[in-house]
Amino acid sequence: MKHGYTEEKILIWGKTYPELSKKYIETVCTAGVLESGKPVRLYPITYRYLNDEQFKIYQWITAAIQKNPKDTRPESYKIDCHSIQVGETIPATHDEWGKRSEFMFRDRSWQFESTEDLQQAQKRDRTSMGVVTPREITKVEVVERSEEDARSFDQKFEDLKKTVAAQRAQIQMFEDAIPQEMKKLEFLKSRVVVSWFCHGEDCTGHNMQVLDWGLCELQRREGSEAAVNRMKDLCNLDTHDLKFFLGNLFHYPGSFLIVGMWYPKRRDDMFRW
Repeated sequence: MKHGYTEEKILIWGKTYPELSKKYIETVCTAGVLESGKPVRLYPITYRYLNDEQFKIYQWITAAIQKNPKDTRPESYKIDCHSIQVGETIPATHDEWGKRSEFMFRDRSWQFESTEDLQQAQKRDRTSMGVVTPREITKVEVVERSEEDARSFDQKFEDLKKTVAAQRAQIQMFEDAIPQEMKKLEFLKSRVVVSWFCHGEDCTGHNMQVLDWGLCELQRREGSEAAVNRMKDLCNLDTHDLKFFLGNLFHYPGSFLIVGMWYPKRRDDMFRW
């Protein structure tokens, strides 16, 4: 085990769509909870370049992690990807949502009545992840990304391809497992955005992008209409006991996005968190 790292068991609950990285080629921002229920952000994970270490949502992994000294957010940890061992998956049945909740909501410190409360915690304690229950969903739509974003993505991808081809040995992230070539990563020309109200007394509404990989992958494969319809289905508060997992941006700590969702179907006999 690397010096300063400790082995932890982690239940994965969130993965965002892959992003290009000058240092790591490609990363997937990944989130989970420890057995204590404490939330953790794991970075960097070059998920598509992993082999037997690839994991699913609500799957247990064990891995060596260390508090990231370059990230002041208390939930942010570095991970040794070579140490990842995948374990049991808790499937999405009615009963299993209850099993998931035993760990997901064990730690009350990251559960908030409102987004405003989460933002106050960010200002006070640098809190960067939180669970918030929506009171009302007003709109689910697709918002186009700028041409500048698309050009920047294409240029970065081409630059990274040249780096991998010409200076493979200098890419530290992969050490003895340097990829022979980059995997194609498709630029998503639009984002699914949800407009909603939380339970804050002074809430004036929130508009947040959804970065959940599952939804983004559906959009990539089947188009924006399919992704919007799926999100509208999950946002039906009459049928789903919906919660949003919110995470902020490293360079914009006051800005929160939807990085994961909790969406068991409502049942009269189901314990609701």
